[in-house]
Amino acid sequence: MNTYDPSQFTILVVEDHKFSRKALLNMLLQTGYENILSAKNGNEAIEKIRQNNIDLVITDINMPLCNGLELIKHIRENTDHKTQVTSIIAVTTLSDTDTIASCMTLEVDAFLVKPITVQNTQDQIKSAMTEPKRLYQQHLYCDVKTDVQLPTGKKTDKQGEPRIREVSSHVIHISSLADLQDGMVILDNIVATTGGCLLKAGTRLNKKLLRRLNELSSIIDVHPFYARMDETQLAS
Repeated sequence: MNTYDPSQFTILVVEDHKFSRKALLNMLLQTGYENILSAKNGNEAIEKIRQNNIDLVITDINMPLCNGLELIKHIRENTDHKTQVTSIIAVTTLSDTDTIASCMTLEVDAFLVKPITVQNTQDQIKSAMTEPKRLYQQHLYCDVKTDVQLPTGKKTDKQGEPRIREVSSHVIHISSLADLQDGMVILDNIVATTGGCLLKAGTRLNKKLLRRLNELSSIIDVHPFYARMDETQLAS
């Protein structure tokens, strides 16, 4: 679904806190969304996805029984193609970089950053529902860790980490996120200002990851680094 018509899709809100769940449901109803379901945890959400035609899942991360990362991974690894490409919005905080990194690998369609506002919710739902329904990283899903940990706030020591170089490739100096392109392989970790790694060195960028990086630009530690573009991709 690449057109945005709120009357034509069903939203599933997954949130374990009753007050937060009701607040988000009321916010959606008051802004014109009609087809809305809710679940208290990932297990209940999975059952509702089985029983209903869900177009968009908005899920919190820190939940009992089955957390948000486990739910997202379940959806992405589902053998049913329609379920695989279900749009997903992850509700998180910008300080939770481990979770953000896992969500990016699992190719969520948007982030909804706490505290949630009406305008931000509307913007991110529209972004998620108009996102091209193509997945690039299925081969990485099985390696995603779904443990939810509180951020420590400590910066990691980037010195001594391996840097990837290939003589046969065109290496490009990157000074800002705007220099990144679809198909590039980043040769250094992209990290948050708190030190958490968002994308590891060796990741090949695609349009979906570039959109996520743009959304997260305010928390990314931007410093000069290198990326590689394979010669075959540079050929005209």
